[in-house]
Amino acid sequence: MRDFLGRLAARRRFGVRPGLGTMRALCAALGNPERELAAIHVAGTNGKGSVTAICEAALRTMGLRVGRYTSPHLVRVNERFVLDGREATDEELAGALDEVEAACARAGAEPTFFEALTACAFVLFRRAGIRLAVLEVGMGGRWDATNVIEAPLVSVVTHVALDHCAVLGETLEAIAGEKAGIVKPGRPVVVGAMDARARAVIARRAAEVGAPLHDAAEEIRVEVSRRTIHGQTLRCASPARDYPAALTRLAGSFQAENAATALCALERLGEAGLEVPPKAFAEGLRTVSWPGRCQLIAEDPPTFLDGGHNPDALRALRLALQSMHVRRRVALVCGFCADKAVGEALREIAPLVSAAWAAPLANERGLAPEALAEALRGAGVRQTHAAGSVAEGLEGATAWAQENQGTVVVCGSLFLVGEVLALTEGAGAIDPSEALRAH
Repeated sequence: MRDFLGRLAARRRFGVRPGLGTMRALCAALGNPERELAAIHVAGTNGKGSVTAICEAALRTMGLRVGRYTSPHLVRVNERFVLDGREATDEELAGALDEVEAACARAGAEPTFFEALTACAFVLFRRAGIRLAVLEVGMGGRWDATNVIEAPLVSVVTHVALDHCAVLGETLEAIAGEKAGIVKPGRPVVVGAMDARARAVIARRAAEVGAPLHDAAEEIRVEVSRRTIHGQTLRCASPARDYPAALTRLAGSFQAENAATALCALERLGEAGLEVPPKAFAEGLRTVSWPGRCQLIAEDPPTFLDGGHNPDALRALRLALQSMHVRRRVALVCGFCADKAVGEALREIAPLVSAAWAAPLANERGLAPEALAEALRGAGVRQTHAAGSVAEGLEGATAWAQENQGTVVVCGSLFLVGEVLALTEGAGAIDPSEALRAH
């Protein structure tokens, strides 16, 4: 195992801590690299990764030097750090971690795993000379390590749903309150399509701190002229301008909503003197890649991979598959962490499923295949199988779909998604430490 991976994984022992005190002390010891960044800051339950990727792709299309920081990763930790369109190398990440650990010693601070990663991102951007970045919140917002950003170009909150309830709260309003913690005084905030209860919480926070509120669903119109298993053609318009049609590989109706949210955020940059031309946004949509989100990974039989693991996400996946008119008989491969609302999530996707394979996760929080198979039966899936491995489940579902002229859908935990990508795309070995492959 690479040395820096072991050093990162060891920081799991500090768990998840509320508060920004440690992160601020660490940033101060580093010379506050976060203050050198002009940032788009993106929070939300579902969709925040796609919005982050779209914004970064559009800005890079303009010839700008852009950084992107996201979480979690699917296969390798390097995925989290994108510098001018490329992942940080092992050597760059190890060097950044060396600098962070030296700052820890000076500050007398012991950051958590995610705090250390976030500090590494700031160091990587500074070392690369990058001054513009799109930052995805890891969890919540108010106490997230990325929230040391004091004056973002724009704050964005995508769809809010029930997830990480043990940490963020048991109601939409409570979770929205945590997400709204990234809203900063006087800085514009964009909200994506969401429940009115969640929107009200964010609007109230914006009013309290004098942050101009922009509702993407109200301000941006998105027309879908063509939708297939390979992607969709989107044409966007705002009160200010029309945008060229763009064929994007991001599939599913929920990605049209994410495109609207990203565009609404990018239009706010014009107010700060950074105008995003319509052609740049269209080219960003055309070139953006965001694996593991309704991603077509094989065509015979059609095989989709999606990291949806909560009820809202699996409802969106079901609607996306229906909108693409996939082959009606679906073979499902799924794996979930036991602390998720598994039964409720499965009931959202179950109406499409003819046969299912419950796969184990290489993670201590994974729900055992036998228990997951029982949950599948409880959700209404009659033909269920407890697979001994992800590879076995994928093989069984693929054979069934070929025999029955069906479609394979793989969904659930991002741990599962990463393993499937490594199996099907020759992505290389997954990070050997499972402690690295989460928030």
